Parts: sequence; structure tokens; C-alpha cells
Amino acid sequence: MAEQLIDTTHTATGQMAGYLFQPDRALVLLCSCKSKEAVSIELVDDVATIDEEGNVVYREQDKNSIQTNGQPFKDRSKDLWNTLMIWTNEIKNGTLKIETTKLVCVTNKKLDNDSLIKKIAAAKKEEEIAAVILLLKTAAAKPPAGIKKIIEAVIAEEEIVRQLIPQITIIEENTIETRTVEIAEALSLTDNIKDNVIESLRGWFNESVLKQLEKGQAPIIKKSDFNNRFTKAVNKETNDRIVFNVKRLVKSTITEVDREKATDRIFVKQMELIEHPDKNEILLDAIDDFLCSESERTRLTLNGDIDREDLNEMDEACRERWKEAFRRKRTLLKIVMSEAEMAELAFEIYDSTISGHISTLKGFDTNSYLTKGTFHRLADIPEIGWHPEWDKHFPKT
Repeated sequence: MAEQLIDTTHTATGQMAGYLFQPDRALVLLCSCKSKEAVSIELVDDVATIDEEGNVVYREQDKNSIQTNGQPFKDRSKDLWNTLMIWTNEIKNGTLKIETTKLVCVTNKKLDNDSLIKKIAAAKKEEEIAAVILLLKTAAAKPPAGIKKIIEAVIAEEEIVRQLIPQITIIEENTIETRTVEIAEALSLTDNIKDNVIESLRGWFNESVLKQLEKGQAPIIKKSDFNNRFTKAVNKETNDRIVFNVKRLVKSTITEVDREKATDRIFVKQMELIEHPDKNEILLDAIDDFLCSESERTRLTLNGDIDREDLNEMDEACRERWKEAFRRKRTLLKIVMSEAEMAELAFEIYDSTISGHISTLKGFDTNSYLTKGTFHRLADIPEIGWHPEWDKHFPKT
């Protein structure tokens, strides 16, 4: 049997996962809190939201498990009873305002439907609360020695617990994937920039937390600081990103004279050697793709978005794509083939080269016309061809 490389029962691994769970939860909260609010870690709770007047308006107990069958907040666990004791004591001491503070238990795991924590979160009516109190007392019978005092402290404050129960909610299955979606939705991030922006925000947030911890401070991150970092991250992605014009816009600048001149080019002559029922339409599309691509390459170069080296890399990638397709299809070449059969094979080579392929330019996906136009550009030199014997038809001079 192969050796298990990662022991997920290792205590330190679980502790680290728990420590990292809190800042990521804090980042989720920061994305949706108000402009003058702040988020804290390990100040009054695992994670909390503080309003502009310094009042704690949201408190969260976070429990992460790396165990496959892990169940945080189990009925007789320290997770559950310690959470109840913390909140009960603070209500009693007046440091937790039950009427204005949202209380949430969060875990990355799915909780059992019959678990006590789920029944607590569902209890809102008097009879439901009374039923939960009875369940708490049942669970408190013969408590584990390690949490005996904690459980007794909670049970001793029954009236406060009655006030506490309806204020508690739960968030389960809060994985890193879920949190990433929450962040993207809260910030209205588009698919093309969300991964890089979220990665940038996570890095900044964790660095901010570490800097405050090194000073011996409980981390507090202001929404205003977050907004500044968020703006920078989005601007960087927007500024670095190449914006390609849509074909409709580029095509509107092409004249019939341009199209007529293009008919004498080698890439058109190469397309004339293919055979397909829609050959005329394919040929017209090829001319438009070539002209649009040439126009867009020129625009991006003049704008300073790309340089010759960037274009050379894209051309080379397209050349390699053609080479693989050409070699595969050329194996179908028979010793004796009619010109009509060669023309049909030429279309197969063309179609298998360009269909479904989108080239990249400076690391960004381009679009269909720029990709196809690049292939036609290479065929115009000519460095590639569609006919199995294209190099005989168009020998380099």
C-alpha cells in the first residue's frame, strides 16, 4: 500500500487550518460591511464587525475541521458549550447587547440535521426555545470532565440562555470555494478579473493581520482601508488587461475596396484550393477575418498594448497548432488521390486547425477573428497551408 503523504489527523495541521479560517471569514465580512465599519479577529470573538461608534454589531464563532467526518459544534463538544458560555457571560456582564448584535456559528462542515446546534439555530418561538433548553439539560447530564465546569456555567444561567438561543444562527459548509464565491458576489467581480483580485485581497488582508499581530494587537481592519486596496487591485487588472475590439466594430471600418484588393493575396489563393459546399461563404469570412485581424494588430501595437515580440509569440503558437493538425490529417493522404479528394482533405486540415481554437496574446485570450486572421496571415507569407501539397503550389521565393 502506498504511504499516505499527508496525515490529516496531525494536530498542528488542524490548528493551522483553523487559524487561517478566521481571516478568510473576516475578509468575507469586510466585503459586505458598511463603509465606516471595521472587522476584528480575536478581539471580542473569533471574528466580529464593529460599527463607526465602536459598537460590536456582529459576532462569529468559527470552527474549521480537516477531518473527513468532522463535526464541529457537536452536542457535547467544547466548541458548542464554550461558545454558549462566552456569549452567556458577556450578556450577563453587559458587554454583549443581545438586541443589536447578530450571533453566528460558522463551520466548513455540513452539520447533522438532528444536531443540537441546528435545533438552537431554528428555535425562535417560545415553545421551540423551551424544547431546546430541555435538550441542553439532557446533553449536560454526566458531562465530560474536560468541559464539566463550562457546561455547568451555561446551565446555571437558564434565563440568559433563553434570551440567547433565538439570536443564534449558523453557517455551514463554508469552504474556501464558497467564500470565494461570496467575495466575488459581494464585490460584483466579473469572471475575467475575479481570481486575480481575490488573490490580491487575500494576500493584503493576511499581511495586514500579521503586521498587527507582530505589534501585539488584536487585528482590526477598516472598511476604508479595504476599499482602497480593492480599488487598486481592480485598477491593476483593468490597466493590465488588453481590451480587444469586437469584430462588428472592426468590420465596420473595412471597405469593399479593401476586400477586393485582398482577393489577390496568397492566403485567398490557398483557400481556393479547399473544397466545401459553403466554400464561397468560408472564403468571404476568411477575407474579413484577415483584414480585421491586421487592423486590430496594428491598433494594439500603436496603443502600446503589445509589441512585436508579443505578436511573434502568438504567431508561433498558431504555427505549432497548424503543424500538429497538418501532420495528423496528412496521414490520410493516399498514394493516389484525385484533386477533388485532395481539396476535401485540405478543408479537413483547415477546419481541424482553426475550429474551436482561441489564441492568446500577452497571456490573454483573444477572439475568433484575431485567431483565424493570424492563421491566414501565416498562410499569406506563406509559412503554413491547407492543401496537403500546399508548398508545391506556393513555393517560397
